[in-house]
Amino acid sequence: PGARRCAAPTALRSAPGSGRPSRAHVRWGRLRPGPRLSPKLSAGPSRPAILAGMAQPSPVIPDLAVVVLAGGRSRRMGTDKALLPFGGEALLTRITTPGIPKGRIVSLMRWIDGRKPQPNLSLQHFQSWGAMVAKLHAFAAEWTPPEGFKRYIWDWEGLLGGRSFRYPVDELISDMPAHLQEPFRATSAQVKAAMDVLGNGPDAYGMVHGDMYPDNILIKDGTILPIDFEDCGFGYWLWDIAIALEDLPWTETWKRRRDAFLDGYSRFHSLPDSQLKHLDTFMAANYATVLVWSAHVIRDEPNRRDEHEAWRNEFSAGLLQYFQRLCKTSPHHGMTQLW
Repeated sequence: PGARRCAAPTALRSAPGSGRPSRAHVRWGRLRPGPRLSPKLSAGPSRPAILAGMAQPSPVIPDLAVVVLAGGRSRRMGTDKALLPFGGEALLTRITTPGIPKGRIVSLMRWIDGRKPQPNLSLQHFQSWGAMVAKLHAFAAEWTPPEGFKRYIWDWEGLLGGRSFRYPVDELISDMPAHLQEPFRATSAQVKAAMDVLGNGPDAYGMVHGDMYPDNILIKDGTILPIDFEDCGFGYWLWDIAIALEDLPWTETWKRRRDAFLDGYSRFHSLPDSQLKHLDTFMAANYATVLVWSAHVIRDEPNRRDEHEAWRNEFSAGLLQYFQRLCKTSPHHGMTQLW
């Protein structure tokens, strides 16, 4: 929520539909620490659109908050406009990358010192993780977006309803293995019902990170720090929590992690039980979202079918767990809290 809180070197390409960046095309590079904020959003393979801004006031134009450039090679300037100097420095930098003949263009929003998490994070880490997410949510709940501010909306239409898809959702469902089609439809209906109940008031909904899984955090002295705000948009507080807790769903280990995460979360931002009872449904929403997005990218990239099917199958196990328990506890799929 806001440039000062973003922290990740990124260079992205648009995903299917209306401009949502695809995780499959995130590019990483290590740059020196600096105050500049300059995420690169490519509108296409030949003409990227560059959004650049400053994490601190510009020394050239003190009131400048954001610079927007139509990227691509300029015939008049003789170079890629993304690499032009601004205030004596380039907004983006090209780095040498093995296997990439022309290297990659990367940017640095703000340097975060830390290390990538190792498997089997401790409960203390999950507690710190929950506290960090709560601080983001508490800030976002009080934050008023500036006029004209737009980001992706992670509601039912945005996750499962096909707002940004190029293909009808029913066709994507039919592309799924037969044993996943009914679980997907039932879960999607549960998610829609839960979101309808929650509404979009600031008690349940606001600016979220949108991709709060372990690859998007760093650890420094036992404290969890967020990176990669590529998917930052408007959604439910529960969405960030569900993604953070996506591993080992509903096992005893998962329950201990959930409790530690929520303990840390509750110290900085409160969610009533009337919302927390929907956590399991938001967990399933995450798994279902991977299923429908994988069906979409398989159509787009049939030559990488094996890779995308492996991604789908990894998350389908969680969806099936949710659906099986759903059938046992509520034959008509009317339950939202299952554990």
